[in-house]
Amino acid sequence: MRLLYPCLTAVLLLLLTATGGLASMAQFAGSWTNIDANTGGITSLDISVMGTDAQVHAWGKCHPTDCDWGTVQAQAFAPSVSSDVLSGADTLIAVFDTSFSQTTLVIKSAGNRLKVDSYDRFLDNSGRSNYLGSYTFQKASAGTPPGGATPSPGDTGPGDMGPGGTIPGSTPALMDLTGVWNCDDGGIYYVRQLGTTVWWYGELDPNTPNWSNVMKGSISGNMINADWSDVPKGSVMQNGNLVLQIVSNNNLVAISKTGGFAGSVWTR
Repeated sequence: MRLLYPCLTAVLLLLLTATGGLASMAQFAGSWTNIDANTGGITSLDISVMGTDAQVHAWGKCHPTDCDWGTVQAQAFAPSVSSDVLSGADTLIAVFDTSFSQTTLVIKSAGNRLKVDSYDRFLDNSGRSNYLGSYTFQKASAGTPPGGATPSPGDTGPGDMGPGGTIPGSTPALMDLTGVWNCDDGGIYYVRQLGTTVWWYGELDPNTPNWSNVMKGSISGNMINADWSDVPKGSVMQNGNLVLQIVSNNNLVAISKTGGFAGSVWTR
């Protein structure tokens, strides 16, 4: 077997051989919620199965609503080379990539539950340690929306707010983000922070911008949850939500974005 991620070879071989009985592809299918309602990591999974193909949709803890990691194709593994994957698969491996990290989920069937190990490694030379998180999931009750229930105000909790999120238990000191920032979308962003509230005005060009937008967000831990909207100085008229990670006092990274927002990395 050729593994796609050599750095995890030893761990994955151990997981694939230490099985607790045969499962099947069908047993992975469905919506799953973390049994720990106060987790700071992965809150829910939605797994769709067709034959031997599987797709995994994941959500991580964010405030006020969970961060949508998106959907990736998963690889199914059986306990031996002679096993039938459709009827004997006992492990799914799904890899979520961002611009600064890679999160590998090893998903194993455990009766009517799932055991999930999350291997996070950072690619941004930030000096943060790679780390492992372990979770148990149960089938979601009927009527539970994808991503789980909306957390109540104040239910923040440090942890994995997106792939490669904050190491559980860490809450960085509040930083001053006020200043002029450059973004990989070519724009200039004028940021003002007052306490835990952040505003910006961004534009592509100060004279004749194709787009210009405003944002208001709230800081929780090292994350900013924000709403943004284009304004009519430019010709583009869109709006949506942004979840930004404060990587450092001079670096912001988009974990989640909606409404067609193009930028992903800000520096000053």
